[in-house]
This record gives sequence, C-alpha cells and structure tokens, in this order.
Amino acid sequence: TLCFQAFLQMCNLPVQVICRANAEYMSPSGKLPFIHVGNQVVSELGPIVQFVKAKGHSLSDGLDEVQKAEMKAYMELVNNMLLTAELYLQWCDDVTVEEITYPRYGSPYPWPLNRILSYQKQWEVRRKMKAIGWAGKTLEQVLEDVDQCCHALSQRLGTQPYFFNKHPTELDALVFGHLFTILTTQLITDELSEKVKNYSNLTAFCRRIEQQYFEGHDKDSSAIESQCSKRSSQR
Repeated sequence: TLCFQAFLQMCNLPVQVICRANAEYMSPSGKLPFIHVGNQVVSELGPIVQFVKAKGHSLSDGLDEVQKAEMKAYMELVNNMLLTAELYLQWCDDVTVEEITYPRYGSPYPWPLNRILSYQKQWEVRRKMKAIGWAGKTLEQVLEDVDQCCHALSQRLGTQPYFFNKHPTELDALVFGHLFTILTTQLITDELSEKVKNYSNLTAFCRRIEQQYFEGHDKDSSAIESQCSKRSSQR
C-alpha cells in the first residue's frame, strides 16, 4: 500500500487513504492496494500505474527503451524477492504467525471470524509458497535471498538520489514501499530489517523519499496509512 501511495505522491496526484477491515474483499482482484476513481476501481500497483498513465501521468516517460526494460527487471526482482519474503515471514514462520500475524490480521473482526479469516489467508499464502518453490525454504535461505536482492538494488542505486538519476520512477515507489515496510514493521526477529540496514544507501534512500513525499504532505493520510499497513496490507 505504501508503494501505491508513494507512486501517487511522486505523480503529484492527490489521494485520500481510507483503511477498511474488508479492503481485500472490496478489491476486484482480491489484492491490495486498489483505487476508486469515479465509477472505476483498479487494484494492484501495475494496473494502477497503467491507469494513471492513460490519464496522462507517468514517471518513466523520460527513460529510453533499454532503461525501461531494466526498470521492469528490477521491479520483478523486488516482487519476486522482497514481497515474497515479507509474506513468508508473516505467514510461514510459526512463531511470527501466532504472536503477531494472527492478532494483527484478525484484529478488525470478532471471534471466531478473526481466526477463520486468518486461517484462510495463511492457507492462500502457503499455497502460493508451495507453487513458487518457497515452501521448503528455511528462514536462513529466505534472509539470504533478501540480502542478494538488497545487494543488487544497492549496486544499482549507488550514490544517485534515485535509481535512474535525478527523477523517481515506478521502481523508486516500489522499492521504497517494501523497504520502508520491512524497516518499520514489528516482527519477532529483527533479522529481516537488519539485512536492509546493512546497505546504508538504501536506508538513506528510504529516509529521503519519506522526507520529500510524506513529511509535511498530508500528514493525516500518512498516519492513516501507517495504521492501515499494520492491519490490512498483509499482501
């Protein structure tokens, strides 16, 4: 959800973030985030980017074809590694599931619905993990994947303010959303966030995006988003 909000902020588009307990069930794809514009509802970052582009707003128009291909490759890397690692930690690590994920995910609902929906979500995530070959991975292997992804991102970013020189692209929004979530979400272990903290240019990048696009820009929405990400963005 932070990826989506960062993208719209970078496009200079106003957005009102509203947290709903049943947000996943309101989404046409069953996934978050989604936007409601007039009589249209569009879900997930990729389709939202295309929808916004069709309305005349794009962050990557200044890139050449080679750069656009490179950007898409890094976005795939982030989705395949960071997003999957977040899901693994939240839903496949037994201690984290019992002590943090179940209470957090089920908090908007009464018992026994909170448990039923949490079990359903866990089943969906674990089925996905099995399909992509992550079900048999150990925590150490997942953390190593995250480290390799962060290393690649750190190498690409270097000393630049953004991944493609002076202006943010969809990649910057995506990376910020996932890295900031990893750095700020409470889990049983800090090992995941420590992997990110090993790369000073990535943590500086997150701080820079936060300062430029969130601090002083619609603070009420940012506060709502912070609470929303804790409850309903278990992607």
